[in-house]
Amino acid sequence: KTSHSKMAMVSEPSVSAVIIMDHHGERIAARYFSEELHTTLAQQQFEKQLLNKALKSTSGGECDILMFDGHIAVFRGGKNIFMFVTGDQDENEIILVEVLNALYNAYSALLPGGSVDRINMLERLDDVLLALDELVDGGVILEIESSAIVNRVGMKGADGGGGSAAAGTTPLQAQTPKEALLSLRDQMKRAFNTGGFAS
Repeated sequence: KTSHSKMAMVSEPSVSAVIIMDHHGERIAARYFSEELHTTLAQQQFEKQLLNKALKSTSGGECDILMFDGHIAVFRGGKNIFMFVTGDQDENEIILVEVLNALYNAYSALLPGGSVDRINMLERLDDVLLALDELVDGGVILEIESSAIVNRVGMKGADGGGGSAAAGTTPLQAQTPKEALLSLRDQMKRAFNTGGFAS
């Protein structure tokens, strides 16, 4: 009987936030799963604390662990970004490190040249956000195998195209903003030339 009551007390590992920001503290992407951090102001203050502590670290690109204000955070730096995975102070930091490494390795595979940096992340923001959603949902860890995350992001990216793009063109969601504007301009020219906008 005591073994059953002990087992009932063991909780499923969970994540309170996944945050990616540049080295100036500008948010690139984030997912929060904690009631305590549901306001924008609370999130900004939390991110500022994380960044200040990360900048003081000497981890040099490896995972590092921070504990403060009832939270545990694991983080890793890229070229000019920081990635954080946080949980409650009693969360298992080894599990949080596994989540962080899965995300970092997925981004290394998804981003051009394997470079996990601010520019690549902003240019491929759809993939960055899809990978976050494949990793954690509602604080529940869905996947810690980076190759599975990469495969799912690839499948969703392909499904998102759904054959809507003309043959030989890149789907809109896979284009940079500049490419999307140029594509839209070309489509409008063709429509005007063929009378597609005639009243």
